[in-house]
Amino acid sequence: MKFKKNAITLAACLGVAAVTATGALAADQKVDTSKRIKVAMVPKLIGLSVFKANEQGAKKEAKKLNIDFLYTGPVTASAQGQVDVFNSLIARKFDVITTTANNPTELAPALRRAMKKGIKVVSYDSDVAPDARDFFIQNTSYPAFGKALVDSVAKYTGPDAKIAILSSTKDATIQNAWIDALKAYMKTAYPKMEIVTTQYGESSPSKSLTAGLNIIQAHPDVTGIIAPDGAAEVGAAAAVQKLGKTGKIFVTGASDPDSIRQYVKAGIIKASPLWDEVKEGQLVMYVARLAHNNALKPNDHFEAPGLGSFEVKNKVIVFSKPLVFTAENIGKYHF
Repeated sequence: MKFKKNAITLAACLGVAAVTATGALAADQKVDTSKRIKVAMVPKLIGLSVFKANEQGAKKEAKKLNIDFLYTGPVTASAQGQVDVFNSLIARKFDVITTTANNPTELAPALRRAMKKGIKVVSYDSDVAPDARDFFIQNTSYPAFGKALVDSVAKYTGPDAKIAILSSTKDATIQNAWIDALKAYMKTAYPKMEIVTTQYGESSPSKSLTAGLNIIQAHPDVTGIIAPDGAAEVGAAAAVQKLGKTGKIFVTGASDPDSIRQYVKAGIIKASPLWDEVKEGQLVMYVARLAHNNALKPNDHFEAPGLGSFEVKNKVIVFSKPLVFTAENIGKYHF
């Protein structure tokens, strides 16, 4: 599936969206918020900083949209843990479930059951099976993010570097999509660059640190670590620092600016792509409200006040271009 790179225009919108006769959402009409609805946000796990940033934005938007908001999830990156949460939300008759998936297939039966009971499902960040949700908010296009990850280390390691990947779990939907994308880009842009190992930190800072230490000790020729997971990037950077490899091994990944700030200042992370997680949380709630109102079609266009203009293509909404944090700009961002 291909998505336009320019799916979002970061400009203030003058109105609030609603459905026109053609199905497009016009900026000069208001979304119906007369009925208070219950919406849950279920991250992969509770406590990870990027998901807390999503929660921050979602809570802000929920107040505007007459949404009774609940943030809940498992304490570890567990598909079964998410399923248990979904079953509870179904029993409590929530109107919308929003989630980023630990596993695309294991979550599907519970979410399909929710949909049969009239509950709308919006996935974001990491998708579920397409028939188990109404809409998916993709952080950024996979090819664009794969390119950003590779470019963020290639400038410092050189084009023929030995690279390691430190991801979250083997079946994490979005990490695997990014890894496939970065491999495809690497093959054409840096054909002599080699991925020597792929390890997993289970979205745990401590396990990611251990995995990072193992990578560096087992592969002394590695000069770059691509860690497409918030905890993994922090763990990899901490491992580089602990082993005194600053300036010799460069790390990139997908973490929030607050978590990686010290490693950017130290020069371990030179560039790190992501997106504005707070605003993405706002968009998740906005789409949840539209989905509940049946005000969004599988192929559509809408304006989200303060966020921009978005296209819906086959029920997929691309949120943003990659936002690359560097020593020069990271001070502008706090989440």
